[in-house]
Amino acid sequence: MTERLWLQDARRKTALASVTGHHAGGFTLDKSLYHASDPRYHHRQPCDRGHALVDGSKLKVHKVALDRGVLVHRTESALPPVGARAQLHLDADRRGQQARAHALMHVLLAALAEQRADHLAPPEVVGNGEVKLHVRARDLARAEARARQLLATRAPVEVVWMARDDAARRATPQHVPLDAVAPDEPTLRMVRMGDWSLLPCDAPLVEHVWQVGEVRFAPPQPVRDGARWRARVV
Repeated sequence: MTERLWLQDARRKTALASVTGHHAGGFTLDKSLYHASDPRYHHRQPCDRGHALVDGSKLKVHKVALDRGVLVHRTESALPPVGARAQLHLDADRRGQQARAHALMHVLLAALAEQRADHLAPPEVVGNGEVKLHVRARDLARAEARARQLLATRAPVEVVWMARDDAARRATPQHVPLDAVAPDEPTLRMVRMGDWSLLPCDAPLVEHVWQVGEVRFAPPQPVRDGARWRARVV
């Protein structure tokens, strides 16, 4: 298994690793800086990017994906040899933008939960700092107003590992039941924001809600059975 360094420190930008194999058109590492959303957590966002220096060559890491539980790094260059040492470099600007956007998504989910809004599709960070939600909500204006209040707080963003039963009792309602999140895992990685949000999540995030920064909300777009709600960090 690849050691996933972003779970320990989302601010880390470089690391030394070893190439452990070739798999599904890419290469595997003993440790990795690069986040690929775990589909078991149902919080979608684009993968991290960066480059790896291997034997004097610079390999652009343009896609990182999970394939049957294996973290695969893909490059347009020739695959590095197994056993080679790799100096990993993260695209930190992309990570920072996505960490802000993903934290924004948690805030929006908390605001929607207070409105008891029904989700018609999983929420998603779609790139360029934008969050997309498809919901059935009677009053999105109230949800947006509440989201703005929450974004103005200085609440900490904390990662806690919780037993599944404990998480089920305390989690904020979201788009999928907790039983569907990483169902084979006895403990879940949970993200707490203040005392108003506790959600399962595997993504890198900011350390305080205020670090989400400026947010622009697009007018909700009516779609079948609900509305498409978009917001973007700027």
